[in-house]
Amino acid sequence: MIVRSGVQSASAPSKLNVLSDALVLGAERCGIDACVYLPDSCLTDTIRKFQTAGRVMMVPCAREDEGIAIAMGLYLGGRTPACLMEASGIGYSGLILARALAQRTPLLVIASHTRGPGEPFDYHGATCLVGEGIFKGIGISYSIAHDIGTLPDLLYRIGQTIRGQLSTFGLLLPPHLARGDKQ
Repeated sequence: MIVRSGVQSASAPSKLNVLSDALVLGAERCGIDACVYLPDSCLTDTIRKFQTAGRVMMVPCAREDEGIAIAMGLYLGGRTPACLMEASGIGYSGLILARALAQRTPLLVIASHTRGPGEPFDYHGATCLVGEGIFKGIGISYSIAHDIGTLPDLLYRIGQTIRGQLSTFGLLLPPHLARGDKQ
């Protein structure tokens, strides 16, 4: 019997720390100063890293569409927000994402799961379809991360885009990056 625990031992470094470090560094480089999040198994270490770094205001939420609305309000209050969620939440958020586009509210949505390689479980099938589907359907630009080493630069460029074009941008993270699988 295999027992899995969400607790890491202090002596075993987490492979997720590499992704978390890259995301936090990239977000800070692109000027993100507020992050609304809904807990997600692929992003748990990243959320914790943001919280312990203490340089980004962290706001938990109960629903993804609520999170995007909160992030939009944070922008209107002078912040540069990001949202962290599983891609299935993008499906719940079509209307509020359309509102963000219509009123030109800069917003970065970072979501786990993609339709690309590295999705090992069929039960994420709908999650994968809806993330990219909503982004494409309402015209939100997005990228799929392929290399942890380039994430800080990618996030910096995304920051330039959301500020310069007053737009929403999605960054999708395949789980194999979160797990630290060799490429």
